[in-house]
Amino acid sequence: MPIGITALAGAQVAEQGAFNLKQLVQQLPSLNIQGYSGRNQTITIRGIGTSAGSTNDGLEQGVGLYVDGVYRPRTGSVITDLIDVQSIQVLRGPQGTLFGKNTVAGAVDITTPEPSFTPQVKVEGTYGNYNYARGYISVDTPLSDTLAFHASYLHTSRDGLIYNTTQHQKWDNLDNDAARVDLLWKPGSDFKLRVTGDYSLQKGNVGFESLAAVLPTTLANGAKVRGFYQRSADVGYTPIPVDPFARKTDIDSSQRDLMPSWGVQARADLALAGGQTVTSITAFRRWFWLPNFDGDQFGANVLTESVVETHQSQFSQELRLTSATGHAIDYTGGLYFFWQQDNDYQLSLYGTDASVWLTTPNTPTASPASALPSAALNGLGAFSHVIPATYSYAGYGQATWHVSPAVRLTAGLRYTEEHKTGFYAASQTGDFADISTFPTAQQAKITAYRNAYAPTSSYDATNNTGNLSGTLIAAWDVARDVHTYASYSRGYKSPGINLVAQTLGVNIFVKPEKVDNYELGIKTRWWGGRAEFNANLFWTIDHNYQASYINTTVQPIAAYITNVGTVRSRGIEVDSRFTPLTGLSVSFSGTYDNATYLSYPNAPAPYLYSYLPSVDLSGQPASGQSKWALAGSAEYVHQFDRLEVYGGGDATWRSGFFAAINDDPFSYVAGYALAGLHAGVREPNGRWDVSAWVRNLTNTNYFNTKAVTNTFGVVYATLGEPRMYGVTLRGKF
Repeated sequence: MPIGITALAGAQVAEQGAFNLKQLVQQLPSLNIQGYSGRNQTITIRGIGTSAGSTNDGLEQGVGLYVDGVYRPRTGSVITDLIDVQSIQVLRGPQGTLFGKNTVAGAVDITTPEPSFTPQVKVEGTYGNYNYARGYISVDTPLSDTLAFHASYLHTSRDGLIYNTTQHQKWDNLDNDAARVDLLWKPGSDFKLRVTGDYSLQKGNVGFESLAAVLPTTLANGAKVRGFYQRSADVGYTPIPVDPFARKTDIDSSQRDLMPSWGVQARADLALAGGQTVTSITAFRRWFWLPNFDGDQFGANVLTESVVETHQSQFSQELRLTSATGHAIDYTGGLYFFWQQDNDYQLSLYGTDASVWLTTPNTPTASPASALPSAALNGLGAFSHVIPATYSYAGYGQATWHVSPAVRLTAGLRYTEEHKTGFYAASQTGDFADISTFPTAQQAKITAYRNAYAPTSSYDATNNTGNLSGTLIAAWDVARDVHTYASYSRGYKSPGINLVAQTLGVNIFVKPEKVDNYELGIKTRWWGGRAEFNANLFWTIDHNYQASYINTTVQPIAAYITNVGTVRSRGIEVDSRFTPLTGLSVSFSGTYDNATYLSYPNAPAPYLYSYLPSVDLSGQPASGQSKWALAGSAEYVHQFDRLEVYGGGDATWRSGFFAAINDDPFSYVAGYALAGLHAGVREPNGRWDVSAWVRNLTNTNYFNTKAVTNTFGVVYATLGEPRMYGVTLRGKF
């Protein structure tokens, strides 16, 4: 295939002890996933996708996530436990002329095996440190000569990795369940129908952040401000030492989260007499994020809760026609419909410390007595009901002309028509003191603060857009095992929608994002097929880049989305595999990506320059992307008469990057290297397998992402996992 692509087999995933997509990022250099909860996860390929570290339901993902051909718009529905994985492919660059949803950065395609007509039972059990336990069972059985059935169940649990010193509990634990049922009907060689249902549930004290650092109290212009420690003293709060890798927190509110997800889908494939294949994929899915989240993320009682409860629904229908191969022209064409609606219930509750913390003037000499009385904001709730919805209609097609046995020209087009709607309704809620209980002289000021922190308004909005995008590819087989290609593709991401209080004066709809991607690539196989080496150069221009914007000039600080400017991503990717001797396989992949803001004239100012309304980041590194990412692995298998012994290792290295959209130096995530080992013994026919594995062998301390908050004067961070190890037993009967 003449595009940049990386594939991992399901067995390769299992051997390394990985159980979710986020852990596999280390083996996929061009892919990055950042975030701290099931909802707040962002995914990028080559630095393009969605701005790092947080989710806004008004933005579409720039990276398409697919499971068995069905688009998943919410990252949280995919990053949990992987069940029944056959393969994972990462397609780099804009996609949309061959299948599914249009995406600007690429796609992650996860496939699961079809039900088998051969009766079999698979079981798996794993136990590791932190009481990590994972149990899996699946059953395949024929119900008739034409009907096969598959059912599987997976449970994963683990003690928490972070200790809560206030509530005396181990947090960041695992307690996940997943199940799938699958029915395959094959009445003949020309037709098959596959119907799948799945359900998963993640629960635990998860989705929080750790304090990584305290911000300085002197800004770049010499001005002094009230810092974290002074504000803490003002409210009588004594923080625990700020040491993120002590893996402790003193959060004083609930952090119990639930993330259920379920769906049904049907895929029908019909072979026509002329050799073409008609494919229909129909799917309906629900995803829920039911969180508790301490709004200040430490032991003071400022924001006792700050949640976005999400109820997401989606329906998609794809109808595709694929030609037979071996003709002068091969083609694929299809129609695609996608509907999505979120019901978001947003709530922020202010506690007993909110008035002193938030309304004391931001100077070191200000007295807490100058703040509003504690009862002014205590119990105040800011509630909003937000409903963004998308109706997307598309027609796509791609054809390849075999000019000669060695030369192929490919062209593809996609037209997308989208209708977006939004509903916003905000109100004050909570159990807070009546305004009449305060002195008359304070009432106007208290009312103004309450209206600022808990605004009241409502509106509806609609938007219609149409877009034509496409691709051009020229491929030349220089020799039997040397293939080259040059390509251009245009990707499109539909307008974003800002469902926030309109007193902020922001545009409700954000301009669509358009990406121009150019590539030169080579794919080779040599040494009698024992070695492969693939490489490509890419140059991507992202126009009207959509990103979350943090407005620090208003109180409370507001987050919304906007077009920040133009981003350029350019570099080289390599992907190679070698079998230097029988039983030994070696792989290496790497990415150099120079992602830059070509134009970003009105960026939010970094913390040290927060007295400025904005700064110009044009020419600076784009956030969320390591310039270098390298991965390598090796495995040796030795076969005896009745068993195989195998062992291997993997290593990765990523250079540092800025996690905040404005390149705030305090958001810089330092580069890190990780290594893993695995070894085991198995029966060659796969009837049983016993293995041991370790991830993060050197117990390296590293961050996944960081966030800077002026309101609390701290840097939040999500921590990478410590050393994890365990033993896995598998059987097949």
